[in-house]
Amino acid sequence: MEYCNVEITDTDIRIDGTIVGYGEDTPFSVTYDIITDRLWQVTSLEMAIEKSGETSWVSLQREPGEHWTQSGHSRPEWEDCIDIDISLTPLTNTLPIRRLSQELQQRRQIEVLYINIFKGEIKPVKQWYTRLADNKYLYEGVAKDFKAEITVDDEGLVKNYEGLFVRLNKI
Repeated sequence: MEYCNVEITDTDIRIDGTIVGYGEDTPFSVTYDIITDRLWQVTSLEMAIEKSGETSWVSLQREPGEHWTQSGHSRPEWEDCIDIDISLTPLTNTLPIRRLSQELQQRRQIEVLYINIFKGEIKPVKQWYTRLADNKYLYEGVAKDFKAEITVDDEGLVKNYEGLFVRLNKI
């Protein structure tokens, strides 16, 4: 289960969330804070992951047009990535959907930093988004041959991620 809050200010977009659940035979919780610029380009991620009583931290920063850093260390191999994709939340699919502003039937390939919570890895991966209708997208990526339709609300926030996530309520 996830709770998240999206706050759009005059200068940036701030997203904070908490995910709790049970997976791979262990209870877990994830808290995250994402900041993007007004164009939905990620500028920072701070995340705490707790599994089986152990806590790990992820700290990523990016100045638009610049290199990523992880806990203060430069990561130039990630320079083609603008978006992040946290494995346990559909919220991060909102980031490229909002940023790309696609025309109907337009298919776009992007490279994102995929954060696999259970494997504890961060790596660049290719993903594709096709806008099927005003509020519907086809997502392809991460796992070979994986495809899912994503439905968003009028603000571009994910409401339904086929077979994986359904938003219960919007406050």
